[in-house]
Amino acid sequence: MNRASLLGCALAVLFPLTTETPHAEDMAAAADALARRAEAHRAAGKIKQSLTELSEARRLAEQAGDASLLAAIDAAVADVATAGTLDSQARAQWARTLDELIARAKPGQERTQAAALNTLGRLRDMPDAADALRQSATLARRAGDPALAATASINAARRLAATNAPAEAETLLREAEADLMAIPDDDRKAFLLVAHGVALMDVQAAARQNRGDLVRRCRDSLEKAATLARTAGDRRSLSAARGYLGTLYERLGRPDDALTLTREAVFLAQEIMAADLLFRWHWQAGRLHRSQGRTGEALASYDAAIAAIRRIRSDLLRAYGGYGSLFREAIGPVYLEFADLRLRQASVLRGTPQAQKHLVAARDALEQLKAAELEDYFQDDCVAAQKAKVRAIDPLAPGTAVLYPILLPDRLELLLSLPDGLHQATVPVGAAEIGAVATNFRRRLEQRTSSLFMSDARTLYDWLVRPLAPLLDRRGVNTLVLVPDGPLRSVPLAAVHDGNGFLVERYALAVTPGLSLMEPKPLTVQQAELLLAGLTESVQGFPPLPFVESEIATIHGTLGGTVLENRSFVIDRVGRELNAAPYSIVHIASHGKFEPEARDSYILAYDGRLSMDQLESFVKLSQYREEPVELLTLSACQTAAGDDRAALGLAGVAIKAGARSALASLWFINDQASSQLIADFYRRLAAGGPGKAEALRQAQLAMLKDLRYQHPGYWAAFLLIGNWL
Repeated sequence: MNRASLLGCALAVLFPLTTETPHAEDMAAAADALARRAEAHRAAGKIKQSLTELSEARRLAEQAGDASLLAAIDAAVADVATAGTLDSQARAQWARTLDELIARAKPGQERTQAAALNTLGRLRDMPDAADALRQSATLARRAGDPALAATASINAARRLAATNAPAEAETLLREAEADLMAIPDDDRKAFLLVAHGVALMDVQAAARQNRGDLVRRCRDSLEKAATLARTAGDRRSLSAARGYLGTLYERLGRPDDALTLTREAVFLAQEIMAADLLFRWHWQAGRLHRSQGRTGEALASYDAAIAAIRRIRSDLLRAYGGYGSLFREAIGPVYLEFADLRLRQASVLRGTPQAQKHLVAARDALEQLKAAELEDYFQDDCVAAQKAKVRAIDPLAPGTAVLYPILLPDRLELLLSLPDGLHQATVPVGAAEIGAVATNFRRRLEQRTSSLFMSDARTLYDWLVRPLAPLLDRRGVNTLVLVPDGPLRSVPLAAVHDGNGFLVERYALAVTPGLSLMEPKPLTVQQAELLLAGLTESVQGFPPLPFVESEIATIHGTLGGTVLENRSFVIDRVGRELNAAPYSIVHIASHGKFEPEARDSYILAYDGRLSMDQLESFVKLSQYREEPVELLTLSACQTAAGDDRAALGLAGVAIKAGARSALASLWFINDQASSQLIADFYRRLAAGGPGKAEALRQAQLAMLKDLRYQHPGYWAAFLLIGNWL
């Protein structure tokens, strides 16, 4: 039995063909064949093709009048949804479809119900997920399908272990063991035995102890799986069994045995070119080599793991799509451990050419992770190479430095990029502590009647800037570009404080999601074509923004442009305008939100919510435009406080929209203050001389001198993202 068949076993029990006429029987058979082919494509990662074939299968089943087959195909589409391909709304819809299928099931259809419940359990959150999976196992046993019963029990156990319920998980795994004994010895059983062994390791991790009985049962499952897979010639299951046994031995502190098994798993995965297994086993080998002090071998293994990830990154995005923290947890440690090792080597070799090589390699690996996170956020595996002119920003112009903080569990590494190369500083504070202070700082900044933020502002300066301040002074740096990560994405660097003044008083500041995403290029405002759109009225339950009218009028009076205000600011009109003329500045003054999921992020137009995908489709380069939009300004937007994934969306908006740079805010600001700052920013750009970052700095300093708006809660939230010139 091949892997597609293994993954399709749950689908197969959903296809009892009940047709009435030869014609209907032919259509039902065709629908059945399409559905099975769709499952094979899903197993191969061809998700869109799988959904297309399931859609056609559903049409044929509907024509055949086969209600049971229709329900089965609906369940199959829901199963595809569990891979993260569909958004939360679609997943909820398919969950309702499965609920209806289960409710309509008749006596004798227990296997259909069990398969639907297994999929439903994978769609839902705890505790509903565990309940559905338990019911699935019970019905599968009643229907005489031990493989489906074992599958559901193992799925439930892994969900329970992940929610710190190891005792309940262990009970389910004992039930699964009885089901596994009833399955014939074949490759399907090997596949399930591997899953059972991995679930037992999950239980051990949740229980935070290595119990001898759990270790023995886990080892027995994986050894039995290896024997069956070897007999069946199933090298994929054999690689998984040997690799996970290596994982078990790694956790037991037996690195030599673990490495022997891991090498065998790598060899088997290479034979079948299984990049998803290769990344896991190369990563495991890297950890094992590192634990034994073999730095060269460890780096080679991490290099191989990252190369394997590059080959399957789009599949990983599908697998974890819409679940950003899971995506980061799945692959982030590979990059961070590799960077950690490189940075330690650079520290030992400080001041040598070899140290520079290690620093560049560490930074480049983390750049790949940042690009993947952006793709995951926007669910677009081309977003990191969007329409803006893409090239590395090294080498830098004199007076400019790029600050690259790297948050590790035990320390903060600061990389400062200057025209002569990278400089390294290490701060003994871990990622968790930095995250707590950054989140607190951001929340306190929004309380514009309080100065409680100041303690955090000084702490962040001490961590992020002070170690490099003498070097910045010696090199005459006047523009500092931050490449933030994690919770630092929500930190407005302008408001960190050295005890004497805010950072914006010393540097022009900008933020960029990565070092190879934007092309620095000056903006010639006097020659720019502007599109100005805004809302002053209350629409769709949002409060009015009365100062937007004067903001747009001031910008229009200074630079001209096309104005869409209130009733003329409708989604279709924005699209028509942007398709009709090569606007180089697009200014939108309206309510907007960046949420943890890109699909929930929007900008408010008069007639609805403009999504990030719509904005991209309007702004992106078309056949007549040779240059991207130079500046996209979003006035009055905000991100979820303390949510670095929401801030990731804000940081990536310029890239997603195909613009060289964006000006946007982390939180909603007093309407009058926001309009004053934005209008001042454009006036300074129009006057010529300073680039965008310096124009923003001068506008913020003017606010700082205004007694009404001295508090950084009024002016620090504005970030210049991307090209700072």
